[in-house]
Order: sequence, then C-alpha cells, then structure tokens
Amino acid sequence: MSLNRLSHIDGLRAIAALSVLVQHMFGDLLRSSAAGPGPLFSFASQSIDNIDLGRFGVVLFFLISGFVVPFSIRGDRPLKRFAISRLFRLYPALWVAIAALTVLYWSDGNTPSLTTITANLTMAPTLFGKTWLSSIYWTLFIELVFYFLAAALFATRLLFDFRAIFAFGLLLVASTVLSILARLHFSANIPVQYIGLHLSFLFCGLLLRLAIVEKVRYAGLAAIGLLCVQFASIAAISDFSLGRDDGFVIAGLQPVLGAYALAAVVFIAAVWSARPNFAFLSFIGQISYSIYLFHWIVCTLVYRVFPLTGQWSDLFVMGLCVLLTILVSWAVFVVVEKRMINFAKRLTAASKPLRPEMVI
Repeated sequence: MSLNRLSHIDGLRAIAALSVLVQHMFGDLLRSSAAGPGPLFSFASQSIDNIDLGRFGVVLFFLISGFVVPFSIRGDRPLKRFAISRLFRLYPALWVAIAALTVLYWSDGNTPSLTTITANLTMAPTLFGKTWLSSIYWTLFIELVFYFLAAALFATRLLFDFRAIFAFGLLLVASTVLSILARLHFSANIPVQYIGLHLSFLFCGLLLRLAIVEKVRYAGLAAIGLLCVQFASIAAISDFSLGRDDGFVIAGLQPVLGAYALAAVVFIAAVWSARPNFAFLSFIGQISYSIYLFHWIVCTLVYRVFPLTGQWSDLFVMGLCVLLTILVSWAVFVVVEKRMINFAKRLTAASKPLRPEMVI
C-alpha cells in the first residue's frame, strides 16, 4: 500500500487522540472537587456510563499500529533499521514529556525520585518496580512489547503468515483469560495481567491489513474469528475486573465492550473506504503522539487557572485545553519528533552497504 493510500490513517489517529482527550477531560470533571452536579457534570457522567471513549481511542491506536508498524520492517538490515526508527520515533518526545511531568510534580512539592524518573525514561518502568509518572502512558509499554514480538516474528519468517498470527493472537488472549478463569473457578493463585489481551488487538490490526490491503486469502476470516474471541473474552472477564477494581473495566461491561466494538467497526470502515481524508484530521493525526503525551500536562495547568465547575461554562475550559494541547503538540512535533524522525532516516541511510556484493 502506497503512502498516499495510507493518508487516511492519520485521520484515524486524530479520531483516536481526540477521543482519549475528551474521555480524560470528562474524567477530570467527574473527579474535580470543585465540580458540582451541574448539566455538564451530568452529561459527562452519562457519556462515561454509556461508552468508554478513552478505550475506544486506545483500541483504535492498537489496530492502527498493527496495521502499519509490521510493514515498516523492510529494506537493507531491516531489523536494525526498524529498531533505529522506533527508537528515535518514540523516545525523544517521551523524554521531553517526562521532563515536563517532573517539573509539574516539583511545582506541587511532589518531586519523583531519580530512580522513578529513570525507569520512566525506559518506557518500561513496571519492569523496574516503578510506576508511570502519568498513568495514561500505560499503552506505551504495550506498543514496546509489540515491537519486540513483531521483530521476533519477522526474524522467524512468521510475521506475515496469517495462520501464525491468528494462532498467536489466540494465545495472547488465552494468556489473559485462562489465568482469570483459573482464579475464579479453581482458586488458583495465578497472577493476572491484561497485556496479552491488549497485544492481541495489535495483531488483529495486522490480520486486517493482510486481508483488506494485501488481499491474503482467508486472512479476513482469521481477523473476524479473532475479534469474536476477543469480544467474548472481554464479556467473560468483565465481572472479575469490576470486582477487584483493576481498571480494565471501569464503569461496566456496556461502555467498554461498546468501545471495543465501535473501534473495530470504525477502523474496518475507514480502511475499506480509505476515509477520512480531511486536512485538519491529517494534521491532528501527525501530531497525535504528542497529543497523547502532553494533553494531561496541559489540562492540569489549565485547571489551575480555570477550575472545573460542572457547568456549561466548562466547555470553554475544555476548548482551551484542546487548543493549547494542539499548539504544544505541534511545537513538540516540529522541534523534537520531526527532527528525530529525519535523523533516524539519515542514520539508517548512512548504514546501507555501498554495493550489494560487499555484504557478507
């Protein structure tokens, strides 16, 4: 698929990023001590009770990554090029965000420890027994694990084998669901994690790419089959998640399952129709990573000046949050992201062999 034919993916990224932003602002409103039972407070509460826009955006991002990222492993020394491109695509902007978060916490008198900051810089703080400086960043570790898995599958020539990807997707779902069922029905003291289930949606995105774009026979059936298993699994584990308040299911089965289903429908429709293709959405999609990283920081600073009240006047505050988030994200994209992406391209181009016959 050509880059022009993938331009609508930026539109999907924009929808995902803005959905996450809206969900978090609604959550901020409901958690705000200053907010009363005003009309906007009630609207936000009803919205969250009916659909989890944050999860919708996250799943959309996962499907997009699975759809796009594996096909960036190409060219001379593909795994080296892939590692360099991902490193300079994701880490520099994250480091700027971590620095901004550190200053934000310092201004509140809650400066994080050096070990916590350092662990966050790796994009895998939980591996070092530390928490994220922003809980919003949990999806970054999922993406990081996906990159390693995609590289391993590429090295074993299985990355574009739809049968292997389908089987691997089922295995990932099972790694989450079976541990929960064992605890529920057999009182087994098995650790529960949702990483496998989350990762399965990235591989579902890959299956959808193989089916819709690459026209691999039966890949579509594999994608539909995996989606059905995923939806059934979410329904099966929802009560468990609610009971222990672990954050996977927050307000009930309906809003979270609806979010997953809507994300799948929107993604498939967009890829099939090569829509949306609006300039504004494409722009937002280009800076969506920085929107994801910086929107909570921007919103927190705005709330210090304009506290949320639960009234319709909060729409002005939220609009200001969106506008400033876009401006900050654009600045980070231009100053950091774009330069690092171009640097990675120059770095990988410089590493190419001069002549094929020189390769040993």
